[in-house]
Amino acid sequence: MGRITPYIAWETIVSAVINGAIGALFFFIIFGSADHIAVGEWHYAVDFLWQSVAVALMACLVPGLIARRAQLTGRLGIRSGSPATIQWLLRAAFLSILSALMLGAAIAFLWLVSDVATLHWRYALGIKIIYGAALGAWVTWRVLRRMVGGAPLI
Repeated sequence: MGRITPYIAWETIVSAVINGAIGALFFFIIFGSADHIAVGEWHYAVDFLWQSVAVALMACLVPGLIARRAQLTGRLGIRSGSPATIQWLLRAAFLSILSALMLGAAIAFLWLVSDVATLHWRYALGIKIIYGAALGAWVTWRVLRRMVGGAPLI
């Protein structure tokens, strides 16, 4: 039981690093090497929606499936109940995506109504990396904490 908290902390850090790195990769795939990135008009701002969905899905399912496997093999304890089911993980993914979409929509809206027309690519990239890492960490921490603790999703 004492290994549960370090396990969640480690998986949360790994999720943050991976989601930040993937965010950087997709930033260059989508926006290329432009010096300045257009914020509005369905560019940078709206990309927060797609990034939110991708990060929430990955940050929930990948660590969740790894933790479920560890629970089934006895390498990770469960504070109460039985190991999470696939159905539980799918519900967790759905709720994570829904929450992340609301956050992404709010951020996109704020960028669209702001007076910022463009961002230098370094700032735009930094914001995307930080957002992906923070969202990935939050989703992973939230899902794993509930998963190993036997707590309800909401």
